[in-house]
Amino acid sequence: MENINKENGCLVVIPGSHKSELLEHGYPEWEGGVNKMYYGIQKIDFEKANLIHLIMDKGDTVFFHPLLIHGSGTNKTSGFRKAISCHYAASECEYIDVTGTVQEAFKNEVEKLANKKFGLPSDQKISIDQIWRLKSRLVSGKKINL
Repeated sequence: MENINKENGCLVVIPGSHKSELLEHGYPEWEGGVNKMYYGIQKIDFEKANLIHLIMDKGDTVFFHPLLIHGSGTNKTSGFRKAISCHYAASECEYIDVTGTVQEAFKNEVEKLANKKFGLPSDQKISIDQIWRLKSRLVSGKKINL
């Protein structure tokens, strides 16, 4: 693990933003492009946002709500920025159909990439809810919907 700071692209959050609705995401139009599956919020005024940089020491941990607006900056050093990201949900949670929502484009891209990765023929498609179940792991308790 590494110490994380502004120079190597620490996590940046907007406090309280998790109390709002999920905002539309898409690929940022950055010079040089972005990595595949790197989505960002499309309509936000970062100049007016109360950005907080989370400078962290090796081994530090941060927990936050999934709707909290967050992201990391460019690593401007010659070193690495390493992190571990885990997502937790109750085992009784269920997949929510996102068709017709701001998450539909992301769902479609995940399905397309998964079908390509697994080399499935056109008549055998894996759906996002199947991917969700495949990628989920029970940590403790009873397996209900995962």
